Amino acid sequence: MRIKTFEIRVDPAFREHDERTVNEFLSAVRVPRLHCRCLRSRSAWMLLVIFNEETADEPAMRAALAGRHLPAGAELTPGECERFEALRVWRDRRAAEMGCKPFVIASNRDLLNVARSGAASPADLLSIAGFGSRRAERYGEEIAAVLGSVAEADFD
Repeated sequence: MRIKTFEIRVDPAFREHDERTVNEFLSAVRVPRLHCRCLRSRSAWMLLVIFNEETADEPAMRAALAGRHLPAGAELTPGECERFEALRVWRDRRAAEMGCKPFVIASNRDLLNVARSGAASPADLLSIAGFGSRRAERYGEEIAAVLGSVAEADFD
């Protein structure tokens, strides 16, 4: 994680430029947290961005997923991307612990279906394509915990 600060001046002559600078930066990174403070003495807002740099393969991964796994014209929301990424990290770590390939636990398509479903419990997984009773029983609690941690992070 890294930190970057921005000053957004209230004066309309500068504000548009400052906002454009911030927006360009935000479009290039993954931001788990933002903090802001009014700087009355300087007539500005201070923005503290805690971010992760987007790796070179992340845009390609999102584009590939959208092209192969989603209906034409559909896009992932930021929340769906975040849930998918959290599930993918969990699956990859779990596979490494088990000494197997990640797809044995769940394919990317299965994880995408879970990320898009809004499942909140192991029982909810049974209604998702790719999750039968065995997979839901084996991994359901862990998946629900991963989705719960993403939901909690959204409220921080």
